[in-house]
Amino acid sequence: MSNKMKVKVIDSKMGTGKTSWAIQYMNEADTSEKFIFITPFLNEVDRIKTSVTGREFIQPESFKGKNKKQHLKKLIAEGKDIVSTHALFKKADEALVELIEMEGYTLILDEVMNVIEQEHISKDDLTMLREYYMDIDEETGFCTWRDSNYEGRFLNIKRLAESGNLMVHNNTALYWTFPVEAFRAFHQVICLTYMFDGQLQKYYYDMFNVEYFYKAIRREGDRFKLVNYVNHEQEDRDQLRELINIHYSKLNDVGKNQFAFSSTRLEKWSTNKEYEQTKKKIKNNAYNFYRNKCQAPTEGVMWTTIKGDKDKIKNALAPAKAKKQFVEVTARATNDYRHKFCCIYLANRFMNPMLKSFVEDKGAEVDQDKFALSEMLQWLFRSRIRENQPIDVYIPSSRMRKLLEMYLNNEM
Repeated sequence: MSNKMKVKVIDSKMGTGKTSWAIQYMNEADTSEKFIFITPFLNEVDRIKTSVTGREFIQPESFKGKNKKQHLKKLIAEGKDIVSTHALFKKADEALVELIEMEGYTLILDEVMNVIEQEHISKDDLTMLREYYMDIDEETGFCTWRDSNYEGRFLNIKRLAESGNLMVHNNTALYWTFPVEAFRAFHQVICLTYMFDGQLQKYYYDMFNVEYFYKAIRREGDRFKLVNYVNHEQEDRDQLRELINIHYSKLNDVGKNQFAFSSTRLEKWSTNKEYEQTKKKIKNNAYNFYRNKCQAPTEGVMWTTIKGDKDKIKNALAPAKAKKQFVEVTARATNDYRHKFCCIYLANRFMNPMLKSFVEDKGAEVDQDKFALSEMLQWLFRSRIRENQPIDVYIPSSRMRKLLEMYLNNEM
């Protein structure tokens, strides 16, 4: 399998036309070129199917006793143009990878995927797995399963190990990694995103020595053109500074601590009775911001926080009358909230320390501030800012607010 393929990362601000460029590119490509377009959301699947008129894109479906992955393999074997979701593509196995390589596809990946995920398991269970069921490559950390006939409670772990994508870290954690061979199997890989340097997929590529290079998008009339990448600090952000109104008042006092609104603090605030007043203050501050400071109707509000066990954090901090206006803190690549103008960001993003240790042990270098800023910008750009319309933003976390200030002042 060739390792010479380099991923083309089209790194441009949200709303600059990355998906529009991809549609234009696919419409104008030679009929001999075959595409697999992968996007996070089903509505974007529909957009590709209707907007690419020069060829027919097919979405894998379950029918006649076949599941979606089986249908995907059939479509690849037939050389069809395919559009699907991240969720299905993450199920790639060795047989699918071989089909992709044989057929010579171009992959267009709309936004980065969750290419590394922790498999939650107790330390005692991990010890048992190592002793009785799995062998660990001490150099790479990859796991292999000993008993092919095993049918016990670790069956899911067995399947991951047999796929060749399960890794142990420090004898304390198990991680599933997306098969890197799937990227290398494509004739060409194009990733559409923004601030790739702060994203987990970038660190994943560094871990597995996948080479990548950067391009950007520029609109010229009704057309979209690939241009040389411009470092983020050199971008023209004058218009964004005018459109993003960061809120400053005593409402921010609850987030003065560097780690305020981190997942650890939010879990403590939402579940520990001694923080009832803090929790109440956060809810009231958010309500005060959108109702009195923004004078926004609830349909103009979008708010978020880090999701905890069974949504305990979300339910504990929901602003009055705006509970249903929640937008996932990891939201990206959707236009469903482009009418929202009052944004409440009750989060302080850090990469999980164990995950950070895992990827850094494999050779990547994590920048926590770039990671946090990238995640926050993706969320903010779900709002009407993508339509070049002003938004009001309440970010009580002093750290996250400072990162946004630095970004708008071209300091990041």
